[in-house]
Amino acid sequence: MGTQFDQLTGQFLRAVRDAGGGLTAVCDACVRVLPVRRAAIVLHEIDAGMQPWCASDEFADQVERAQATVGEGPAVSASAHGTPVTIADFTAEYERWPGFAEALAGVAVSGSLFAVPLRLGPLPLGAVDLYRDTVGKPGPRLLAAALHIADLVTASLVLASGDEARQWAQPLSSRWIHQAAAMTSGELGIDIGDAYARLRGYAFINSLSLAEVAHRVVERELRIEPV
Repeated sequence: MGTQFDQLTGQFLRAVRDAGGGLTAVCDACVRVLPVRRAAIVLHEIDAGMQPWCASDEFADQVERAQATVGEGPAVSASAHGTPVTIADFTAEYERWPGFAEALAGVAVSGSLFAVPLRLGPLPLGAVDLYRDTVGKPGPRLLAAALHIADLVTASLVLASGDEARQWAQPLSSRWIHQAAAMTSGELGIDIGDAYARLRGYAFINSLSLAEVAHRVVERELRIEPV
């Protein structure tokens, strides 16, 4: 098993390097070295909750934005409990997360997904979401490989420095969310945690992503009204 993981480590690091480094390259590397169709990395941000930092394609990005908007879903659960969480069939398995299901109502979903937690000891950092075209739970070999990749992603997050750290910088969408929350907090005179909740609520009610709402607030195209 050690040799197998050593080979996987080498393949993954080469794939990241060949793709230019940074978070986008890590998502692409997951797809290259694992038998999955697409991948995404979501990280836990103070007050804002789980936010997508990269996705390998538009489908994954839509799913991750839905999780970020409603604050629930497989990645949220995996990060909170520290164990992998699976959607074995995207067309049927939503009863655990009704808000997540509603947020994806207009998206043509299929296949399966499993979320692998990113943790630094007891500290939850986020999750790697891995998507397959086929339905069903991942087998033990795939799950073991995915857990190893998650460890490599965690190590990359912790050890990144210099130019590499800049490539792992917080995405623009997350910066919008934090700025919009600060603006809403100041304008309404409410706690910052309540400001994030107001943004999330507005997004959900209006069938928008949290990032879309935040961008409109930052650009002064939208003002969250007091209740």
